[in-house]
Amino acid sequence: MTQYEVTRDSLQRIVVIHLVSLAAPALALSLAVWIAIPWEQTPERLLSGVLVLFAAPLPLHFLWHFAFAAYRNRATEIARLRGRVRTLRENVERIYAAYPTRTKGAQFKVAFDLQGKSLAELEERLAVGMHREGKEVFVTAFMRRGVAVRVTAAIGSPTRCRPADAPSQWKYHIDRMQCDEVRQYHNHPVYCGRTAPSPLDFRSCATLKSLLCEHATKLRSFVLYWNEIGEWKLLEYDQGGRYLLAMEFDVAAA
Repeated sequence: MTQYEVTRDSLQRIVVIHLVSLAAPALALSLAVWIAIPWEQTPERLLSGVLVLFAAPLPLHFLWHFAFAAYRNRATEIARLRGRVRTLRENVERIYAAYPTRTKGAQFKVAFDLQGKSLAELEERLAVGMHREGKEVFVTAFMRRGVAVRVTAAIGSPTRCRPADAPSQWKYHIDRMQCDEVRQYHNHPVYCGRTAPSPLDFRSCATLKSLLCEHATKLRSFVLYWNEIGEWKLLEYDQGGRYLLAMEFDVAAA
């Protein structure tokens, strides 16, 4: 988990506790009013109970804040965590803002200048570009000593994509450019920090490896996806249905 995700989860837990500490007594007050009003005054009982339920939390907040140190400390921690989340979100937004927007008709690999980049540079550019597309994008990076010496890219639909060139020719490119690795990337347009390769992804990996023949071991396949603030993650998967988290970008550590 990234530091943002740890902070987010901590914030959610504390906020729930904070809200319960207000909602529980407000509900008790509402029930007390409901019971105190004569039964034959049904409309008045209902209206008064609802009004107390929604009006009580505000005065309770000030009362609890004055009376209980634990409540004050929790409110302070909520403000601190919200500030931390806001800062991390702004830091991610600055990374995205540093890259140009792809114009209509421009090639994905050209718009984000993918060729000749180191692995870290390549994956950051892929993360920004694929996030903006909102569709699946298929990118093949032929790597030599950690540098992308040949890159192809194709933009697909929201649920499917395919290589921009003929995978049957990949083995010749590997020989010609003396590549030590071929990295095949595609994204899942999800932004909740959770996904998994599909059955089609596993089958495609098997097909690509078979086409690479003696270079099959050089192929690595990845799914790229994001969390809520745009930090990216990479799942690596193989033809056997196995996958694992290979990398996650933590903006707090950047």
